[in-house]
Amino acid sequence: MPYWMFSRPQRKLYRLPLTVTALHEVAGGDEWAGKREQHIAFEERLEREGIKRPGARRDASGSGGRTHAALVRSLGLAFDSSETKRLELTIAGQTLAEGSRPIDVLKHQVMRFQYPSPYSLQIGIEERFRLRPMVLVLRLLLHPGLGGSLTIDDMAFVVMVEGVSDSAKEAERIAGLLAEYARNGIDEDDFVARYGKPDDTFDALQKRLFDIANTAFNWLEITGVIERGKRKISLPDSLVTEAEALVAKYGDAKLIPSPDNVDKFQRAYGLTDEKKKDTRNLTTARKALPRSEIVYRQVNTVLTRWAENELLIDGATSEIVDRLVGETQFSHGEVEKVARRILGTDRTLSSYLLHYQSLVTSSDRNAPREFEQATAEIIRRVFKLEATCVGQTGREPDIVVRKPGEWRGIIDTKAYGGEYSLPSGHDRAMREYVEKYSGDGGDDLRFWVFLAGSLSKNAGARARELAQRIGCQGVVIGLSAWMKMIELGQAGKLSGDKLGWLFSLDGELTHADIARAQEAASFAELHAQRGLF
Repeated sequence: MPYWMFSRPQRKLYRLPLTVTALHEVAGGDEWAGKREQHIAFEERLEREGIKRPGARRDASGSGGRTHAALVRSLGLAFDSSETKRLELTIAGQTLAEGSRPIDVLKHQVMRFQYPSPYSLQIGIEERFRLRPMVLVLRLLLHPGLGGSLTIDDMAFVVMVEGVSDSAKEAERIAGLLAEYARNGIDEDDFVARYGKPDDTFDALQKRLFDIANTAFNWLEITGVIERGKRKISLPDSLVTEAEALVAKYGDAKLIPSPDNVDKFQRAYGLTDEKKKDTRNLTTARKALPRSEIVYRQVNTVLTRWAENELLIDGATSEIVDRLVGETQFSHGEVEKVARRILGTDRTLSSYLLHYQSLVTSSDRNAPREFEQATAEIIRRVFKLEATCVGQTGREPDIVVRKPGEWRGIIDTKAYGGEYSLPSGHDRAMREYVEKYSGDGGDDLRFWVFLAGSLSKNAGARARELAQRIGCQGVVIGLSAWMKMIELGQAGKLSGDKLGWLFSLDGELTHADIARAQEAASFAELHAQRGLF
């Protein structure tokens, strides 16, 4: 195969933690290879969890389950052990199924994904490709001559067919080829002759490569450093430092050796940052799972599904336990014990945020409304403030935040692709909101906020000018900084009061501001440290 390839039974990776927990539930104690009943059972779990659409199985072979298992393997989260004959989770897979912070695990696996690998050898990707694809793509986004963006066409017609290493020198070469492509386009007949199948037309090859390029963009989204447009990705100025850190970390690491030795390679690929070696003796594991483990795995799968859309940060409440008993049919005592083990950690928050960040670039027509509602729920549950969605009631901001008897703030969420620039129409609307809420006799209007996926270079300056014109402080904040605030809030390191302080600054609210707020003893001190006074 003369171009990159990625396993793609799922359009995006935010549901992969649920896939892994479902696989962990099914594949645990029995052999996997050639076991059709196991494959069908996994397919049924995928349908139960809403990952795969239910449908007739014409060959009754469980091929749908195997396809999703192939994605899990390709990202180093599981492997077919030659010793145990079972599908075993790697340490990263085990962490994803049972541990905390799925965003961190998936980011690590996506950045370490490489050719050659057991996956690339199995599907026949040419041996000339020896690279971590996501490292090369980030190098290109950081290249000064490419303007911080890549289109689907750039990926399909140049990067994925020409990029054979992830070195800085290779990025320079590919940047030159991209410039040449921008000037001259491509010879369609020659392109098909070089990269197509014998019966390919240019349109068929182009469609296939566009699908692969789109998958690469979807995978890269998990890093949190790119912004998705309809047909391109870009690197916002505010996230350049983070992208450079990823390239430094993963670009300097040697490729994992022995891609033809599945056990050795996958154990190495499946290491987390905290683990340097996989020393587990898998052959000593019991073949038949004890009941306690069966209960754990099924409850774990259900909670992973719920955590995609519910903010499960209050622990194993009686309501949650009762719901789990109703769904799993295990006893109350068994379920409560497992729920206490899983809930009350940052794991379920991380699962929720994985889905939450996907809403910003989702093509679902309901995503902007869902993002608004989820933002209000986070403010209520994490920061213990009142937050009401009012944007559906006329000319109103999306969310009104209150600390009763003290202050209010208004938030507009902007869940759509592209860098947010605070356009003139939004400027005028916010002025109207501020005028209305400042004069209605309620608590003092302390701030306004625009929350977007990522920000343009000039958004901060426009926000500062707007604050000066209307006499009310306000900020623009990108999703990366907001996610950091949420994580700190849940950890008890950023209070609702300090949220009010941060939103009462002006311009762009940055990671540096958030770090300063953690240490500041007063609002005035935070302002002074920022250099405003």
